[in-house]
Amino acid sequence: MATEHTGEYGGLAQVEGDAAPDSAETASAMEFPGCDPVPMTWEDVWAYDGRIEYWDRASSTAQVLRDAGPVHESPPHVLSEILTRISQERGSRIRCYGAVYLMERDGAGRPRRVMVADQTIYLRPGRWKPSDPAIIRDEDPLPDVILEEDHTTDVRRNKLGLYESWGFPEVWVETPDTPAPSRPRRLRPGLTIYRLDEGRFRVSAESRAFPGWPAARIHASLNETHMSPRTLADLTRVGRRLGRQEGTTPDDDPQIGRHRRQAHGTGLRAGRAEGIAAQRALLGRLASRKFDPATAERLAEILAGVDDAGLLAEVGGRIIDCDDGAALLADVLMHRAPAEPFRPSTVAGSRTPPGIALDRPRAIDASDEEDRFGRRGS
Repeated sequence: MATEHTGEYGGLAQVEGDAAPDSAETASAMEFPGCDPVPMTWEDVWAYDGRIEYWDRASSTAQVLRDAGPVHESPPHVLSEILTRISQERGSRIRCYGAVYLMERDGAGRPRRVMVADQTIYLRPGRWKPSDPAIIRDEDPLPDVILEEDHTTDVRRNKLGLYESWGFPEVWVETPDTPAPSRPRRLRPGLTIYRLDEGRFRVSAESRAFPGWPAARIHASLNETHMSPRTLADLTRVGRRLGRQEGTTPDDDPQIGRHRRQAHGTGLRAGRAEGIAAQRALLGRLASRKFDPATAERLAEILAGVDDAGLLAEVGGRIIDCDDGAALLADVLMHRAPAEPFRPSTVAGSRTPPGIALDRPRAIDASDEEDRFGRRGS
């Protein structure tokens, strides 16, 4: 007989003792607090719309959940949302199949025993998908994680032994913070992780399936009204760690990867625009120190429509080498010959460094085309 004691992370944990009994022995000793026994055939079970915790052909009895309210049903859905964020950080999908049938068949292939968990999680769904209508013992790969919500029930008195004997690798048992008058007296809020170790369940401080995610933090995330910054940090850390194991990154997630690429492009454009604006401002300050205020102001107006960093650099060189403001403005506005160096104007005092061109190879009609500085010819 296994020894029971209160687990560090909430509830009761079966952690030491003799080998777990087989499924038949476990089934005969099971109790289902929070459930009502209802006579049902398999056909009845298959057609039933309510929430069944367990069904056994030998007794033709289903254990129907008595209080399947929002507090009981919320954590599995919250967990699904949380795991979506982890999968995005990992860069590959995690599937939550919900309350699917976990079935054991008899020798004739008929359903012999059926359990229903609150959430079933597969970390690598691309390699396998559940059968229809159930996950079949000894035929289908078992979920990486099972979640059982003990709001008014106590899985330790019934299905946990079966999960162990079937070889489920990891079971999470969550008792929510919200109290319930009908909750079994021995239960207290918290999440207990049971990890299979040499055929026996042992309580673990953190998940094996999600390395680095402690039971206490999982419980906190399932009971938050709004996702906290700490939970978001947990999900990012766990997802990135899984990604390193898989060789994937958030860029491999279609949605996150697209958002990151868009953000990168937006950042580049914004950075370039800021650089151009800073370059214009620098040219304006340079001109104001060398020429009169009217010339500096007029040059700033001309350059306001220029977004070519190379062209602005050429203008900067012209400011340095030109000694006359009128000549500078004339050169900037008038000398637009394609593929030719920036020629000196006829205004006295103008000097032009060799090899500077302020135009690209294109024809321009100064009377009705905008010049390359965004101004129309007169």
